[in-house]
Amino acid sequence: MTKQRNNLMPSTGLRLVMPLCAGLAGGLLPEASRAQSADTSQIEEIVVTAQKTDSTVQKTPISMTALTSADLDKSLTQSIKDLGTSVPNVSIGQTTAYAMIYIRGIGTNNVGNGSDPDVTVQLDGIYLARPVELFNDFTDVERVEVLRGPQGTLYGRNAVGGTINIISKTPSDMFSATEALTYGNYNTVQEQGYVTGPIVPDKLQFSMAFNYLHHDPYLKNLDPAGNDLQNANHGGIHGQLQWEPSANVTATTRFDWMLLGENPASFSVPNGSIPEAPLANSLVGANNFKVAQNTPDYQSEAGGGISEDINATINQHWSLRSLTAFRENHLHQAFDGDNTEIPASTFNQADKENQATQEFDLNWHYNRFKGVTGIYYFHEYISTFVNQSLAPAAGYPGSPPVALSFQATPVTNAGAGAAFTQGTFDLTDHLSFTAGLRYTIESKTLHQNFTVFEDGPPPVTLPTYPFIGHTTRKFYGATPKFGLDWQVTPSDLLYFSATKGYKSGGMNFAATTPSAESFSPETIWSYEIGAKTDWFDKRLRFNLAGFLYDYKKLQVQTELSPGVLSIGNAATATGKGVEAEITAKPAPEWRITFNATALSAKYSSFPDAVVASGETSYLVGNPNYNAATGTFNAAGKSLNQAPKFTAFVAAERDWDIHAGTISARAEYSWTGRVFYDPTNIEALSQGAYGIVNAFLGFDTVDGKWTAQLYGKNLTDKEYFVTMAAEGAFPSGLVGSPRTFGARLGYHF
Repeated sequence: MTKQRNNLMPSTGLRLVMPLCAGLAGGLLPEASRAQSADTSQIEEIVVTAQKTDSTVQKTPISMTALTSADLDKSLTQSIKDLGTSVPNVSIGQTTAYAMIYIRGIGTNNVGNGSDPDVTVQLDGIYLARPVELFNDFTDVERVEVLRGPQGTLYGRNAVGGTINIISKTPSDMFSATEALTYGNYNTVQEQGYVTGPIVPDKLQFSMAFNYLHHDPYLKNLDPAGNDLQNANHGGIHGQLQWEPSANVTATTRFDWMLLGENPASFSVPNGSIPEAPLANSLVGANNFKVAQNTPDYQSEAGGGISEDINATINQHWSLRSLTAFRENHLHQAFDGDNTEIPASTFNQADKENQATQEFDLNWHYNRFKGVTGIYYFHEYISTFVNQSLAPAAGYPGSPPVALSFQATPVTNAGAGAAFTQGTFDLTDHLSFTAGLRYTIESKTLHQNFTVFEDGPPPVTLPTYPFIGHTTRKFYGATPKFGLDWQVTPSDLLYFSATKGYKSGGMNFAATTPSAESFSPETIWSYEIGAKTDWFDKRLRFNLAGFLYDYKKLQVQTELSPGVLSIGNAATATGKGVEAEITAKPAPEWRITFNATALSAKYSSFPDAVVASGETSYLVGNPNYNAATGTFNAAGKSLNQAPKFTAFVAAERDWDIHAGTISARAEYSWTGRVFYDPTNIEALSQGAYGIVNAFLGFDTVDGKWTAQLYGKNLTDKEYFVTMAAEGAFPSGLVGSPRTFGARLGYHF
């Protein structure tokens, strides 16, 4: 049988990229691992390491959702992109190749060189710095932990909005392998494989996962000069080698590499009208998954990394973990900058990034006292080349009278060091007090060259270029945490916490003046109260959390045009809300999941929000708009990607038959109106919408064969996942259309 290990921090593994289409995260797991998550008459307990010590979700006094491989399998949750439909208060957006993750209205669209995410993602316990890496998908995943609220004490470079931990299975001491093939509409073809086993029994184990995905474009381009968009063509490998030199030491080496060459969609679908672009204008409000762009869009990416994870048990009270990692990523993308058939703007970008991290965690446990102390180091280097060309376009609003080319070549070096500790003391057998503190020192240096070229008369009045800047800034942050939890009964936990979150300042890589080269840190105080309860012999689970946020100097980015950004600090913002998660098993073969959220996240004071040129026509007569300065007073307006209400419900049932098990699942997610800009204009928002998914599966009685039919977005609902006003009108990225198909897997 598979050997069980008792490490304080289970190993994690990087996911290969395979977005949106069919494929089963849990289906790649060995049979023994799937059996551990099999349904019983009770709701299962999930062991998590959210606070860097082993505990279950129901015993961890923070608001969090944990999804096992079986949970991901049943709903075909392929990547972080899919978490926005089923996890409370999580909203996922995207701009070009970059992920924008929001939790409880806290997130950022600051995705470029010199900026950092508000919601962090940990893979293998390693913080991923660049948003371009965050949509890597799940293959050999054991579970995903979504921690809501600031995690300023324990994690990486702090997490103002929350943290997503992706944790994979460790290699097994029993040989097994899985092969899976998927075919679906849009000519979807996906091949996945996984193999694990011993090299030296009880001493050295390995695992290897690989994946390739292809599907045709989801968006038809009406202009033959461009190309269809939102296809898939990528693959990668992920391997692990685990060595156990003694009973007290485990060392795991991990490596991964991925390649991608696709035609992505970003701000490609119009949501505003412009008479000068009849093809694009004809698409406004139409539910047809089409675009009208004359410039071909393309994205290529290559990246990966290597890490070493060493766990050592010193004695019954102390254990030590060391995490060392190096990662790099190369990105090139080119796309239509005006999102129309007019030859007005093109955009090119090339990024090269590498990061190195080192972390030491020392865990202890003495009678009533347990906790973790650690130190953390991070270094990142990013070089970027950005070029936007603007051609003369008669009659096109905002077009220049001559051809212009904006070019930025920034290089950013970032370094961060932190020391942290968090401990819990049991005041009584049922009442515990938690306190923690993290102190962070960061330094960022920007070397920048911003140049404008013009071609042909008449001359254009431009600032003096090139603008060459060299700026270094240091940032310091202390983030305490205090908590009290009361285990009222063995099945009922009440908790309260007060936590400070901190995110360092950053650099504007496309700044054109010294004053705009950098922006300040942002901070948040979070106050949360919650209850985690089990009823009727663990057949009904009801978790409830309420929170209050006080947000200072949050960093807000406005897209003025592709590659031309304005990042500033809003004065203040507040947030408050309630989250409810319910799981029920009225019978062993049934499982019903429901969650709902209510959220109010608004700017308290933001008098000078920058307005993009494509928004101005929507703000005529608005008393909050200052046409002379091109700014908007956003006080009282909703934060980006912060819907007031969301809900999710899923029902699933299993039938045991002579040949195996049939399973069926249906789910519905509903999201209230979402705004994508501080102005809160309707043209830069997505109205309320719902998505319907359904799944039908079969597992043979011996566990060797699996088959599944799937259908996602069955009503073919067109909805925006992100928007911006880059050109003459608002446009955005739409979610995937209706997809369906079948998957067949074999395990041996």
